[in-house]
Amino acid sequence: MPISFYRTVDAAKAFCVTSDLKIITHAEFWQEVAEQAAIIRQFSQESWALWEQDSYQFLLLFFAGLLANKKIILPPHRVRDLEQQFAQQDIYFLGRQPVAGTGHDQQGLLRKIQQEDFLSRAEVVFFTSGSTGEPKKIERTLKQLFNEVAGLAKSFQIRPSSVAIATVSHQHIYGLLFKLLLPLATGRAFFNAQLAFPEDVIQAQQRLAQQGWSNYVVSSPALLKRWTQELELQQCDFMFSSGGKLDAGIRPYLNVPIVEVLGSSETGGIAHRHQDEAAWTAFDNVEIRISPSTQLMVRSDHAGESGWIITGDAAEWADTDHQQFRLLGRLDRIVKLEEKRLSLDAIEHSLNALPEIEQSHTLLLEHQNRQILAAIVVLGAKAQQQLLEVGKAAFVQQLKQQLQFSLEAIAIPRQWRFLSQIPQNTQSKRDKNYLKTLFGPMLQPVVLTQWQQQDEQYFSLQFPAELTCFKGHFPARPIYPGVGQISFIQQFARNSWSDLNWCQGIEQLKFQNLIRPYAVVQLKLTRQLHKVSFEMTSGQQVLASGRLLFMLEGA
Repeated sequence: MPISFYRTVDAAKAFCVTSDLKIITHAEFWQEVAEQAAIIRQFSQESWALWEQDSYQFLLLFFAGLLANKKIILPPHRVRDLEQQFAQQDIYFLGRQPVAGTGHDQQGLLRKIQQEDFLSRAEVVFFTSGSTGEPKKIERTLKQLFNEVAGLAKSFQIRPSSVAIATVSHQHIYGLLFKLLLPLATGRAFFNAQLAFPEDVIQAQQRLAQQGWSNYVVSSPALLKRWTQELELQQCDFMFSSGGKLDAGIRPYLNVPIVEVLGSSETGGIAHRHQDEAAWTAFDNVEIRISPSTQLMVRSDHAGESGWIITGDAAEWADTDHQQFRLLGRLDRIVKLEEKRLSLDAIEHSLNALPEIEQSHTLLLEHQNRQILAAIVVLGAKAQQQLLEVGKAAFVQQLKQQLQFSLEAIAIPRQWRFLSQIPQNTQSKRDKNYLKTLFGPMLQPVVLTQWQQQDEQYFSLQFPAELTCFKGHFPARPIYPGVGQISFIQQFARNSWSDLNWCQGIEQLKFQNLIRPYAVVQLKLTRQLHKVSFEMTSGQQVLASGRLLFMLEGA
C-alpha cells in the first residue's frame, strides 16, 4: 500500500519547516488533525470548500475534513461571487476551529486512513484551469492521490533529507502532490511558505542548508523564465516544472536538472522529461496508447476517470519499444472557418517564422455575427520599436504582406494584439476565455502573470494601445490617467481578497511617472486588515503608490 508510511515514519521526525525554521513534527500535525476532525465531524454540511494560503493550515484542514467524512472542494480562487454561489448550495469555506479540551484519538485516525474503504470514499474536487473553456470539476479519491504519489516516489531519486520548496500554490493538484503529499508519503518535510521570486528560493535554500537540509523545488515555467545565471541553487536535488511548456533555452541558466512534468487535472501526472524537445517518459504507474489517428491516450490507477482517457493531444512514438513519445500539438486546435479546415498550430508556425515575431497565439473569435481569426503576438526588441514608430495599422499591414507567401488569405489573422508575453494564469497556463476578452472593449490592463506570497499579491501588467483609458489622454502622446489606475487597482484588490467590500478612502496617493502605450508594469498589493497598499513600478522607476481603505464584508 502506498500509505504504509504511517507505520514507518518516526512521529518525532520533521513534518513541516516554517519560514522562521521552526520544526513541526508528524506527531504534532496528526494531533491537530484529530482535534479539528472531531469538531468538523459535527457540522451538518457534507461538502466544504478549502482555500488557505498557509500550506500547513491547508493540509491540516484537508485531512481533518476528509477524516470527518466531508467532501473537500479546492476552488480555483476565492472571490465574493464564488462564495455566494457556494452558499446557495449550502457549501462554505472551511476554516480552523477553536479547540476545547484534548485527548482526541490520533491513533484511531491513523488506522482509519489506512483502511481501503475510507481511502476509496474520501473525495477531493479539483477544477481544470479553464484553458480550453469553462473550468471543469474533477473528482479524485484520496486513494488515487496516494497512488499518484507512489508513482512519483518511484520515478525520482530524492535525498531523504530533502525539504520540498514551492513557488506554486498547493490549491492546485500539481502543488498539492509535489509540495505536500509527496513529502508526507515519503517521510520528508516541506517548507511552509510559498515563494514568489527566484531570489526567495535561493534565500530559503541557504537558510535550510545551514540547518543541514537539502531540498527540491516545485516551480513553473512562468517563474523559471525570470531566472538568471547569477542565482545559483543551493543543495538542490531537482527543479520541477509543470503547468505549461518550458521555453527552450532556460535550462542552461540553472545549475541543477529541470524536470518537466506533463499532466492534467483529469489524467493526473502522465510523463516527465529532462531536456528541451526530448521525448516524454511515462511515470511508472501510467500506461500510454497512441491511436491510429495520433490521439494520445492514458490509463493509470490515479486518474480522475477509469479506463483509457483521450487527452486531446496528438502524439507519436519516439522509439520502437513504445517506451517514449513526442507530442505533436493539440487536436482541438483544428478549426473550421468558412467551410475551410485550418490548423491554429500551423498558422502560429508561419507567424513565428517571421523575423519580427518571437512567439504567437492564434484563436477563433465571434465578431459581428461571424467568425474571424485573431493573433496575440510577442515581438522582438527591434520590431517593438518599429511598431511604435510606424503605428499599429502600418505595422500589421507589413506582417500581412509577408504572410501572403506562407498562408492563404483566410488563414491570415484579422485582429492583432501586441504584448511582451502571452498571458498566463496562476497555473502558468493560457486561459482561453481571458485571451478572448483582449479583443473586446479593453477597460483594464492585461494581466501577463500573477502570483501571491502570504498577504502580498504581485501582477505583471501591460498597457496595450487599445485600452479605453488611453482615448482622449492625449491624442498626440497618450498616457494612462490616474483615475483609471485607481479603478483597476481597487478591482484587483477585491478579486484577491474576497472580504474586501467597497473602497471608502485613499491615503498617501502619489503619481510619480507616466504610463504610456505598451508599457509593462509591476504591481504589488500588500494587505493589512482593511488597508491595501499598492506600488506600481517599471524597472527602477516608481510610477504610482498609495493606500486604499476598504469596508470589510459584513462590517
